[in-house]
Amino acid sequence: MQTVKPIETDVVELSVSAWFYRNRTIAGFDNPARSLYVSIRELVENSLDASEDAGYLPEVKVTLSRISERSDLGDLFSAGPEEFKLRVEDNGGGIPRSKVPKLIGKMLTGTKFMLRQNRGTFGLGGSLALLYGQVTTQKPIKICTAIPGENLRHELIMRLDIEQNTPKIIRENSIRKDPDDHGTIVEFALQGDWIRSKTRIADYFTQTSIIVPYASIIFSNPDGETLTYKRLIETLPRRPKDMKPHPEGIDVEMLKQMIRKTKKNTLSKFFMKAFQRVGTTTAQAFLDYAELDPDIPPKTLKREELVALMNAMASYDKFLPPSPKSLSPAGEAVLEAGLKRLEPEFVAVSTRSPSVYEGHPFIIETAVAYGGGLQPGINLLRFANRIPLLYDERSDVSSRVIRDLRLKNYELKQEDPLVFLTHICSTKVPYKTVGKEFIGDVDAVRREVDLGFKECLRRVSEGVRKKNRAKRKARRENKLQTYYEFLTDTLSAATGRQISSSILFGDER
Repeated sequence: MQTVKPIETDVVELSVSAWFYRNRTIAGFDNPARSLYVSIRELVENSLDASEDAGYLPEVKVTLSRISERSDLGDLFSAGPEEFKLRVEDNGGGIPRSKVPKLIGKMLTGTKFMLRQNRGTFGLGGSLALLYGQVTTQKPIKICTAIPGENLRHELIMRLDIEQNTPKIIRENSIRKDPDDHGTIVEFALQGDWIRSKTRIADYFTQTSIIVPYASIIFSNPDGETLTYKRLIETLPRRPKDMKPHPEGIDVEMLKQMIRKTKKNTLSKFFMKAFQRVGTTTAQAFLDYAELDPDIPPKTLKREELVALMNAMASYDKFLPPSPKSLSPAGEAVLEAGLKRLEPEFVAVSTRSPSVYEGHPFIIETAVAYGGGLQPGINLLRFANRIPLLYDERSDVSSRVIRDLRLKNYELKQEDPLVFLTHICSTKVPYKTVGKEFIGDVDAVRREVDLGFKECLRRVSEGVRKKNRAKRKARRENKLQTYYEFLTDTLSAATGRQISSSILFGDER
């Protein structure tokens, strides 16, 4: 009998950055057109966050300029991308010089690892865009940052070490500045397909200007055009607060980590300290339900007891709902101001009460715009935590809700000029795929979107009905006027004298 020798293989350990780059399609970097769009989007979102978090009305300037014409890169990009320079400047609070390399050049580092609403979540998108740019062009990254109150602006030229997931500073320089100057500039080269992505990128800026009308945004594109979106209102939305996790929003592994880090010596104190909206009464009631001694040290729980505790938390239905203070909805004034950019005739906006999905709060905001400068037919604008969602529209829960609406009940038709808008803000947006481009058809979310749209449609229909009544009245008056003129002309011809309609019908007709 022949002995089969085992195949010897080398064990390769990938760094975080190497793994994400090799699997970059999960973040949208799957072709030159989409990669260009995603790179712009990620850096703009970072800039908006930086300004809002520092309490400044955002001022974002984006310049995309062509470096070289199309080239053939073989199997990597079948379309033959071009090389561009992308520069994004904001007026945020800046980044301390000591933190620039780690925040900009290291994957899975950032300021967004807390339980509150954020545009991004993982500290990944901006870094992956920079990584994508370096790999496709082999050119370094330039970062310029200024902090208010300081006299120096710091400029760093960096490369990213993919295998080690570490930044490498090539050179740096410090320049004197006015203490009142502040903000960050990110500049790097990348491959992309402008021809195929230009419409999508323009849509992104237009929709971003609708959801953040308190921002000033300027985009200069490779065709020599400049898109300018002026600030319409001077008010920032309320900032979300950092919150503790809710008992219904964790799993066993997270529970183990929380117990490992706690300094509380009893299970009841641990629950009151670790979770939001759990006080003495709630903790005691739950532990009685779980048949656990509230005075035992949490770190003495064995694996089986942790699983049983987790199952009890999942089945217990008397926890208070999670607090919505971790959320920051856009607000009806902001959405109404943003939609005014489209010059509609009527706008109705609704902010629904907070709801819960898998232990995480969420708020649905809806709006319906009608008439005016809108194009005929139904158009849908979708946002999640103030980020426009531009792909996979038909799969989104909002599209499915719209398809089920009976517009005729509101004296509306499919061909009418209508814009529907949905915005979900949550600490856990129920995206359906890792690409984060559409919201899944979750019952709780569908219900809130449906009720929100119907409320907006009722208010729009009031204006539409009033307008239609005025039109019908005008048509009746025009027909009567025509009839009066016919009668006076006929009588004038028959009698041989000029007869006016006022003689026949008086002043009240």
